[in-house]
Formats: sequence, C-alpha cells, structure tokens
Amino acid sequence: MESPEQNYPQEDKDVLRPVVQILKETVEKFRSLDHGAGMALAKKDTGEYKQKLQERAQLLVALPGQLESALENVDPQFRQKIEYEIQHFATDAQERLNGEGLFGLNTLLTHMSGKIGDKNDLEKLIDRIENK
Repeated sequence: MESPEQNYPQEDKDVLRPVVQILKETVEKFRSLDHGAGMALAKKDTGEYKQKLQERAQLLVALPGQLESALENVDPQFRQKIEYEIQHFATDAQERLNGEGLFGLNTLLTHMSGKIGDKNDLEKLIDRIENK
C-alpha cells in the first residue's frame, strides 16, 4: 500500500466536503481544548489540565466513527488512505489515554521536530485532502 503521504487520486470536491468539514470541526475543538489546557496549566490546576487533555484525546478516538458515513461515497482507494491516517490518530490517542503520563496526551498530533505554531498532523491531513 502506498504511503498516506503520497498524492491522493483526483476526487470530486463535493464528495470530500463533508469529510473536510468534520475534520475542520475536530481541529477547532482540539485547538480550543489545547488552549483550555494551557490556561489550566498557567493556573496550576492539574485536574482541569488533565481533563482538557483527555477530552482532546477523546475527540481523536471518536473520529473514525464520525467519518464513517461521510467517507461512504469517496473513492475506495482514497478512502482507505484517509481511514488509515485517522485510525492511526485514534489508536495513538487511545493508547495515551490508557497510559498514566500527561506528556503523551499533551503531544498528540505533534512531532519532536515541530515548532510552536506549526500545523498538527490532522491539519496537515486536511491540507493534503484540499490541495491534492
């Protein structure tokens, strides 16, 4: 199977619109919870901080189910590539929820080489879908 990073086949934008909408709404909620976690950390409220990080992870865990019907009319090969990445995000989030450390929850969708303000992996996936 080709890497999800490679170019996607041409697909009707109308078919992808619901997929992109769900992903963008998830990114917006994710960023909002990230901001809330940062505010909680600044207040030294570790309980709220942990709660916001857990809510963020739950967004990713729920994402495959949310996208299921939106992906129905997408080209099967293209759908498989999107599902592969989304399932990776969900599995990673679930593993971090099952763990004890907050660091893992805090670093969801990011990379060690990333900088503050960089797009996260979900935002990069949206860009690839929109700019393919």
